[in-house]
Amino acid sequence: MNGRGLVLAAALLLAPVAGVAADDAEGLGLANVKEFTLEHSRGLVAQAELLEAGLADYHALIAAHGGDYAAAWAAEGARLAERIHTIRALWLEASNHYETIEGIVAGIPETAKYDLILDAGNPGTESEDVAEYDLPLPDGTVLKRPGNLFHTITEPLFWGMDEKGVKLPADLNGDGKVTRGEMLFDANLGLGAAQGLARWAKALEADMTAWKPNREDALTSVVVMTPTVGDYFGEWKESQFISGEIGAFVAQSRLTDVEGIMSGCRRMYSQALSPVVAAIDADLDSRITAGFEELLGLVEDTRAREAAGTKFGAEEADALGNEAQDIADRIVAMVLQAAAKADVQIRG
Repeated sequence: MNGRGLVLAAALLLAPVAGVAADDAEGLGLANVKEFTLEHSRGLVAQAELLEAGLADYHALIAAHGGDYAAAWAAEGARLAERIHTIRALWLEASNHYETIEGIVAGIPETAKYDLILDAGNPGTESEDVAEYDLPLPDGTVLKRPGNLFHTITEPLFWGMDEKGVKLPADLNGDGKVTRGEMLFDANLGLGAAQGLARWAKALEADMTAWKPNREDALTSVVVMTPTVGDYFGEWKESQFISGEIGAFVAQSRLTDVEGIMSGCRRMYSQALSPVVAAIDADLDSRITAGFEELLGLVEDTRAREAAGTKFGAEEADALGNEAQDIADRIVAMVLQAAAKADVQIRG
């Protein structure tokens, strides 16, 4: 799309935004945030549908052998190994699309429920932050409040970390050895979870399409999500990338998710809020902007060091998490000052 087309698309998106002129910087920023979120929401839907198709094929291969995983492996080992490799790649693409917009989706009251269902919610056995949905499976079983789809169900299942979901150890890479993570997983649970992921991804896209972005949502999103950076560093510390213990977040480093989430917070501020704050207090806007640059710089540098082979210990991970949290807390304090100056209420 050329520049004129982008401006026209943004203007059309602005039409529902009450009290905002189409050529207003704030309105254009809100429209750009919405379009960015929709772009990745559509990407999530597309990848979730491909993932569902991959799981349907995997499920069919197992079903063709009467649900006997050993027989299926003996007859279709190469195809099953290839299918699992593809499923994992599709999962990563889907997850990364969501992580890119999680900092926006989770901070908006009308869409926050999708973050619990897709990525962050607890099972019903917990007392708070429960993902409020049930998951039907192809065999007719319904799992009540099973936890979030990405990290409670599918990631542990597809990477063999959920022992209950492992049906058969299998040499997926053909090197003559079977290591942890090389296995056939529960096809019934896998297909049901993929179907659920596609269903909820489409529901998120529908609600994001209907979303009418406004100043209150933008401020609330930044204030709610920016301070979560310390929690994510804590999850990184507890993952195999630091502790060496296999558990959650095995598909990729949690720092990849941190980078996506905090980038979304920065995008929301820089595009939707900075024009407002700069008009009221240019120095405050500059300090908030610098704070986000410092926070993202810390996250991106840590992620780059890890990707280059640096091994972080628990103590250093703690120190980095504390540093990130301090920066985030300063940012939020300044954003709250800006909200007071603009007479904007943070939404609950």
